[in-house]
Amino acid sequence: MKTTWIATGLAAVLALTAGAAVAQGHRDRPDLAVMDTDGDGAVSLEEMTAYAQTRTAERVARMFARLDADGDGVVTQAEFEAAKDRRGDRPGRPAPRD
Repeated sequence: MKTTWIATGLAAVLALTAGAAVAQGHRDRPDLAVMDTDGDGAVSLEEMTAYAQTRTAERVARMFARLDADGDGVVTQAEFEAAKDRRGDRPGRPAPRD
């Protein structure tokens, strides 16, 4: 009986956590098939590394695009400082550290 209550409680916590993540706009985790590039039904270290590098490169490109306000392909100190100021003004985000 005690095990049933614990399992039920754990399931409820996991469901609430998943629901909160979706409500906050977090993306779903990738499906195994997305990472399994050779289609063997399993993900090797190399496949996961390649997936992570691709995701990282995409995130860096998005961050760079946000920082490069004038779109000239470089981030100046002024653009960097302006981005820090904008980040500090957003609700729910910590102010930048000095």
